Amino acid sequence: MTAIPYVAVTVERHQIETLGERLLAEARLAAEALPWTSGAPLDAACTQLAADLGVRLTVIAADGRVLGESTRSSESLENHADRPEVRAALETGHGRAVRQSGTIGVRLLYAAWRETRGDAVRVVRTALPLTAVAENVAHLRRLLVIGLLAAMLLGLATSLVLSRRVLRRIQRLVGFARAVAGGAPAPYLAPERRDDLGVLEAQLAEMAREVTATIAALRVERERLEAILRGMVEGVLVTDLVGRVALMNERARELLGLRAGHDGAGRPLVEVARQPQVSEMLRELAGGETVVSRDLTLEGAERTTLQVNGARLCGPDGQPFGYVLVLHDVTELRRLEVVRRDFVANVSHELRTPLTAIKGYAETLLGSAGDDRETRRRFLSVIDRHSERLGRLIDDLLTLSDLELGRTPLRLGTIAVGPAVEDVLQILSETAKRVGVELGARVDPASPALEADADRFRQVLINLVDNAIKYTPGGGRVSVRAAAARGAEHAVEDTGVGIPAQDLPRLSERFFRVDKVRSRALGGTGLGLAIVKHIVQAHGGELGITSAVGRGTTVRVLWPAAARSRAAAEAAR
Repeated sequence: MTAIPYVAVTVERHQIETLGERLLAEARLAAEALPWTSGAPLDAACTQLAADLGVRLTVIAADGRVLGESTRSSESLENHADRPEVRAALETGHGRAVRQSGTIGVRLLYAAWRETRGDAVRVVRTALPLTAVAENVAHLRRLLVIGLLAAMLLGLATSLVLSRRVLRRIQRLVGFARAVAGGAPAPYLAPERRDDLGVLEAQLAEMAREVTATIAALRVERERLEAILRGMVEGVLVTDLVGRVALMNERARELLGLRAGHDGAGRPLVEVARQPQVSEMLRELAGGETVVSRDLTLEGAERTTLQVNGARLCGPDGQPFGYVLVLHDVTELRRLEVVRRDFVANVSHELRTPLTAIKGYAETLLGSAGDDRETRRRFLSVIDRHSERLGRLIDDLLTLSDLELGRTPLRLGTIAVGPAVEDVLQILSETAKRVGVELGARVDPASPALEADADRFRQVLINLVDNAIKYTPGGGRVSVRAAAARGAEHAVEDTGVGIPAQDLPRLSERFFRVDKVRSRALGGTGLGLAIVKHIVQAHGGELGITSAVGRGTTVRVLWPAAARSRAAAEAAR
């Protein structure tokens, strides 16, 4: 009979130990599943998870405040800083205690697990009443008494066998609980008998299967979300209600210029984004705005423009629990908008000037001034000149458009450089003679024949030589030089007015003119060098310009080898 208290205490100790291990495992699993919030949203999450696990759940802050509770509103609970299991968890990472609950008035077994996230610390506590354990122990005590009385007839050997059998089952349950608590896959567990331990075995096995399935589903859902975020071309940022970063995908890190692997979790968004406008967006969302949109300009090695769209995140109850920001890189779009506006403005201006002149002279001719033969001839000459300029502008615009869009494929053929240069100089000789500019050519006999589009090649030379003549005063000289260098290098040199150094990078832009008045007076459209640049690039060549004010300008075109020209033409098609 003296063995009964010992067996009862042992059984109770093993059951409490088993339940403690189970509760600690459940506290750890619950900590991973519960969101980092507080108040009603966390209460609801605790209630739902506690119902699934069959335990009481409490989430406690490091200062003892109750953040979430499964049995009642967390706001109504007192500070839990003095609870022994909470103190132990904060000190060692986990704690356990058996005591009378001051909240529900029942003797409970508590298990607490400390969880950290960045600088934030909280304790997730699970609890179960010890009523079932006490009933099991009492029932087992009765069975032991009966068994011991019967064992008096069978002897001490039989009682030892029975006790060892019970202990083996309990130890198996303890090992099972430890495996689950350690995060390992739950081993196979089936009830050996239809007794209380068998019920406990069945319940533990079922609980392990449910917890494993829940964790697996959460893991799959998280992996699916991470895969979606990784595959997005937009950056995504999620914050809590106070503006701390909760989630950030890799694209957002790239757009904000953060180092790889820097998730910014727990840090203020304004510290991560380094843009005060982001804080303004969050304030507007907190003030009731449903969607907020802003353009942010990030200064760095490359100036980046981001379009940021923000929205509130609301739970099933309609209460916001955070904010989401979606970042779009619109740098190229904004640049194209500026280019489009400038192009429309320039085209409008260039078209308006000759049209205004034509309209003005035509209206004058319709009046009394048209009766005078000499005046009529002079006005018609002006109209004809502006019409030619308008036609050249339209032709150049169409040519430039075809080159940019690749509508006209290159018709490659072998070109002898010397005869082509002579043809161009012959075409422009009258123009040069009229303004007193000397034309010349220096073609290296070693300069190879080119494989290029003959018409486009001549157009490049004509545009370059014509530009040189326009900006070279009388008595000056324009020469075309051809030499063998990495394929074939052609240069057009003049002794003209020259170009300021700050204007050289923009020379090949559409409608850019260094001297707008002189260019228009000479009939230029501002598209010649842009056309040259696109023709050279279509052949896979390079364009370079050097100049000195008052000393002249040299434009160099490096045509690639024949094989590269053919490859560039194929790409242009």
